[in-house]
Amino acid sequence: MVASSNGSVGRRILVVDDNVGAAKMLAMLLKRLGPHEVETAHDGPSTLEKAEEFKPNLVLLDIGLPRMDGLAVATELRKRAHFADTLLAALTGFGQEEDRQRSKEAGFDEHLIKPVDVDTLRQLLEHPKLSS
Repeated sequence: MVASSNGSVGRRILVVDDNVGAAKMLAMLLKRLGPHEVETAHDGPSTLEKAEEFKPNLVLLDIGLPRMDGLAVATELRKRAHFADTLLAALTGFGQEEDRQRSKEAGFDEHLIKPVDVDTLRQLLEHPKLSS
């Protein structure tokens, strides 16, 4: 974690979305919200590789990914002990109760519906799991 001159704490954030433009826009927004290091990935297998290299504090993970969906990615990350404290947030268009239950069972800490607003992102960046 890195603190800025205004006291905000920087996070290592991995943004995962198969819509490359959406991932880039969210990454730019997150960088404006604090001194965050932000990387992007666009499918399941590359997310697992990037997570191992980058060691994010927070993963904003789309569920509807090609090659390996976000539920499978979250399940795989949770199998790896060094990601036990990583905040996993589903960022998806799927918002029914059964979708939320499936994301919880896969290991997600939070379930956000697209498009996510700035206030929700700010709250997520203050999540208790990120303060350790």
